[in-house]
Amino acid sequence: MPVTMSAGELAERLALTGTEVEWVSRVGIPADDGNLDRFVIGRVKTVNPHPNADKLVICDVDVGVQVSRIVCGARNFQEGDKVAVCLPGGVLADGHKLEVAEIRGVESRGMMCSEEELGISGESAGIMVLPADAPVGERLADYIPVSDEVLELEVTPNRPDCLSVYGVAREVAAITGADLAPEPVDDIQPGGHDHIDEVIDISVADPDLCPRYGARLISGVTIGASPAWLKARITAAGMRPVNNVVDITNYVMWALGEPMHAFDLAKIAGGKLTVRRAGKGERITTIDGNQRLLAPDMLVIADADKPSAIAGIMGSEASEVSGDTTDILLEAANFHGPNIMATSMELGLRSDSSTRFEKGLDPELVPKALAMASRLIVELCGGRLVPGEVDLYARPWEHGVVHLRQEKVSGLLGIVIPAEESRAILERLGFGTEPEDGGTRVTIPSFRADVEREVDLVEEVARVFGLDLIPPTLPSGMRVMGGLSDYQAKERDIIRAIASHGLNEVVTYSFIPADFADRLRLAPDDPRRATVGLANPLSVEQSVMRTLMLPSLLDIVARNLAQRNHDVNIFELGRVYLLLKDEKQPRERKTVAGCLCGSLMGDSWLRTGRESDYFTAKGLIQAVFAIVRGDFEVQPAGEPFLHPGKSADIHIGGKACGYLGEVHPQVLAAYGIDRPLTAFEIDQDALIGSSSGTVQFEDLITYPASFQDIAVIVGKETSARQVIDVVRDAGGPLLRSARVFDVYEGEQVAAGRKSIALRLEFRSSERTLTDEDVDGLRGKIVAALAQRLDAELRSS
Repeated sequence: MPVTMSAGELAERLALTGTEVEWVSRVGIPADDGNLDRFVIGRVKTVNPHPNADKLVICDVDVGVQVSRIVCGARNFQEGDKVAVCLPGGVLADGHKLEVAEIRGVESRGMMCSEEELGISGESAGIMVLPADAPVGERLADYIPVSDEVLELEVTPNRPDCLSVYGVAREVAAITGADLAPEPVDDIQPGGHDHIDEVIDISVADPDLCPRYGARLISGVTIGASPAWLKARITAAGMRPVNNVVDITNYVMWALGEPMHAFDLAKIAGGKLTVRRAGKGERITTIDGNQRLLAPDMLVIADADKPSAIAGIMGSEASEVSGDTTDILLEAANFHGPNIMATSMELGLRSDSSTRFEKGLDPELVPKALAMASRLIVELCGGRLVPGEVDLYARPWEHGVVHLRQEKVSGLLGIVIPAEESRAILERLGFGTEPEDGGTRVTIPSFRADVEREVDLVEEVARVFGLDLIPPTLPSGMRVMGGLSDYQAKERDIIRAIASHGLNEVVTYSFIPADFADRLRLAPDDPRRATVGLANPLSVEQSVMRTLMLPSLLDIVARNLAQRNHDVNIFELGRVYLLLKDEKQPRERKTVAGCLCGSLMGDSWLRTGRESDYFTAKGLIQAVFAIVRGDFEVQPAGEPFLHPGKSADIHIGGKACGYLGEVHPQVLAAYGIDRPLTAFEIDQDALIGSSSGTVQFEDLITYPASFQDIAVIVGKETSARQVIDVVRDAGGPLLRSARVFDVYEGEQVAAGRKSIALRLEFRSSERTLTDEDVDGLRGKIVAALAQRLDAELRSS
């Protein structure tokens, strides 16, 4: 039963079974509007000089129903030759439409076509002369493939069998029910009394990299151009016709999926070939004219003197087939896929051959490819097949067996597919089947090494049966609703809190330049200098994993400033990677980091935006901690990349968990930033872990609050945090908040001292506080400050 669907319909069906079709295109001459009927086979009856042009001739060409007079400029034909003729109205492969034309006073009613004009090849030196048996008057398309639809397939790595026309034909037969033709591997009988073993000695020194190596010898060949049909097929496959022998090896590769190579026997030194690893320092000049240095782990085919080919990738100039070749050694082999891929990548050399071998080919293709190629070469190139064949097969393929249970098919697919239909599908795909109790005993063919388990067979049955025919079914079990964990919810709260204050969230790479530590002025023994390097970095700017978020954010700020975006306020929840002593793997840590450069509010007609500074960033951090209901304190910082007088370490529960401050001018200069910038970075786990838990309800309406402002003079080194801690401790539960609103140093306070002003809020949930209550609490607070911090009330 033939395939009756169109190329577009077939492409859609293939896509539904797992073989993606990139596109469908037509090669050769257009086939629409009866165009193929205007290309016929003609016979040249007469050739006469053109009366008005020395380089032109006038030909009478028999095209079956008539004799057409055609003016031609080519001279590579003679009377009696069969040629391809385009009649008036025909459209050539390049889209040019042929019309009746008068050429130097003589009417020309057609054109004898070259291979280029038919889209068969790139040759245009002369017209295409057809074999003598070409039927005059018949459509050219019925004789040679001058117009074809080509399907471009995206083949998955596990299906190298589909890198061949026959492999795809097997898929088409399986999904359409069409009959699959036998493999085109009819052999040819050898001739003569000599033997291949008498002519050449072939051995495999490294069978781990070459499981199977086959070769045949064909003598007395004539190298020349390929026939038109072969050129058309090679061109349609996207390759360039070279000569008949090379074109045949390429044709067999596309037909069966087995790459082949032809050596000129006369150029094999010492009558010997060895499949071996390359020697140290060995070089080879490949057929593309490039000399390549080989590594010891690369596999080569070498004669007695030198490498003659890079196994599975490309041959050498020294042994390639040329116009003088008369005897050829035909190679078909099976090579180790990972080694071919590694060699191809190291040399930067890919070919149609390496593309196939690196995916792992069927070793049983070797004798089939040799048989098909031998027959075609003898038929098209002359010569004879020398008796004998080399077939070095160290470990023959053993067919695996998988048992397919019928209930497994139904259980996984949710639909009943009869066992007979499952077996029929598998047999069409090339598997061997045998009924057994409860299912089928399946023999795995050599070209489907990707099938190893019962579930693989179920997938094969399902995709050919039709995935679109399997009804959708919701998974059974209790339905649950998704949600966020408490950690995830707080993480989103942090993002919303920072963004609500005017910062933009960014996402940066975790990779930074290796010189970041020097630019950040990190000490030589700073543990953050120990980084994880990338084996294959995209660039030197992304060569190590970051140990701080700051370099990534500084780079973003610098890029924005360079584009005249002067207010750059950004943050990121990202990860850093710390290499700690005695730990084999880096420790991955989540952090919350940000940079404030310029103004958060921006300029407007009402006001000029204030530049962000240390206190702006600190206020932002306070807002973030308020959102997660956590607490922190700041202490003098020692980070080398921060300004020594305008920075602090962030402590949570007495442990340093981040930093805050203006970036050191030298660091800013190293990143090309010419404006002040404030940065912060906090350990995200510590931040979220500082949460005090569930929010508790508190009545803020029934009983009003009472506010008191006090200003105390303390030592210059006393921090606001110390003052607040004493105030809260002395104020007790009725003191609901204490906030610093002013810090003063100047003439009105003694040298070495400073004034800190606080606003105190007192509130009771049970009654309204009297002035006496508040004054008593105020007195306790002032006394505690005097006792513990040597503080005194500021009178003015």
